[in-house]
Amino acid sequence: MGWPSNYPDPEDNDRRITETSSHAPPPQTGIIKDFKVGFTLAVKNFLSFSLAMLGILLVSMVLLVVILLVVIVPVLITLGLPFLIWLVESIVSGFSETSGLYLVMLVLFLIIPLLSPFFIALGALFGMSREIVESDGTYAESAFSWYGKRGLSLLGGGLIHVLITLAPIIIAFLSISYPVWNPPTDAELEIIIPLIVVWIILINGMLSLTFPGIIDGLPAIRAAAKSVRLTCQFPGRVLGAWFIIVVIIGVPLLPIFNELAFLWRPFLPSSFLEPYTPLVILALVFVVIPAVSIILTRIYMILTAKVDATYTQGGGE
Repeated sequence: MGWPSNYPDPEDNDRRITETSSHAPPPQTGIIKDFKVGFTLAVKNFLSFSLAMLGILLVSMVLLVVILLVVIVPVLITLGLPFLIWLVESIVSGFSETSGLYLVMLVLFLIIPLLSPFFIALGALFGMSREIVESDGTYAESAFSWYGKRGLSLLGGGLIHVLITLAPIIIAFLSISYPVWNPPTDAELEIIIPLIVVWIILINGMLSLTFPGIIDGLPAIRAAAKSVRLTCQFPGRVLGAWFIIVVIIGVPLLPIFNELAFLWRPFLPSSFLEPYTPLVILALVFVVIPAVSIILTRIYMILTAKVDATYTQGGGE
C-alpha cells in the first residue's frame, strides 16, 4: 500500500503555518502537542496496538529461537559441545581471561543477530503509527504486513542504530584491552560511564526518525541520514521530544539503573517502584512505546512537510 503524501492532516497544516508565522508560539508548544496527540491516539487504539504487540512479541520470539538454532546447531556440529561449554565459561569467567577482539566479535556475530527480530518488530509499530497519524486508526494485522513490506530495511535501520551507538564504545574497549586487558579504575569509570550514557542518548536521539523514514519508503541509510539532517535543522523539536521520551521511559527503570550504577548513590531506593513493576512494564509495552512511535512519526511527517514546502517555495522564486 503506497502512502499518498508526507503531509499531515489539515489540523497539522494549520499548525505548520502558525509555527512559521511571525506570531508563532514558543517551540515547546509543538512538542506538547506531539505528546498530547501521541498518547491520545495510543490510548484510542489501545486494543489494536495491544493485539499487535502480543503478536509481534510472539513472532519475534519464534524468530529468535530460529536464529538461536541457526547459530548454535552449526557450532555443535562443527566444533562440538565442549567448545560451546568453554565459550560460556570464558564469558562468565570475566574479561581478564578473554581478549578484547574476541568479545567484540562475540557482540557482532551473536548478540546483534539475536536482536534482529526486535528491530523489525519495532519498525512494524512505526508502520501502524503512520496509518494512525494519517487516518486516526489502524488494525492489528497491519503490523505484520510491514514485515514483508519493509522487513529488510527495518532490520538495516536497527543495525545502523546499534553499530553507530557501539562503534566508539568498541574502539575504546579495544584500546584498553590490547595488547593486555587493562581495566579502568573506579575514578576513570566515574567519567567514562556518564560520557557513554550521554553518547547513547544523543546519537539515538539524532537517529530517532530513522524508522519513520524507512516506513516512508527510504532505504535504511538514507533514512538515517535524513533523521540526522532533520535533527540538525530542528534540534529543539527532535531532541527536545527525545529527551522527554528518555525521561518518561527512564524514570520507571531507575531501580534497575541503581543496580548497575554501583559507583554512585542510588537515584531512587530500589523498593520505591518495585511494588509497581508489573504495572509499569505493562504500561511501557502497551501504552508508552506505541505513543512514542506515534510521536516520532508525527514529528517526522511535520518536519518533512516543512522542508518540502520550503524547498518548493525556494524553487519557485
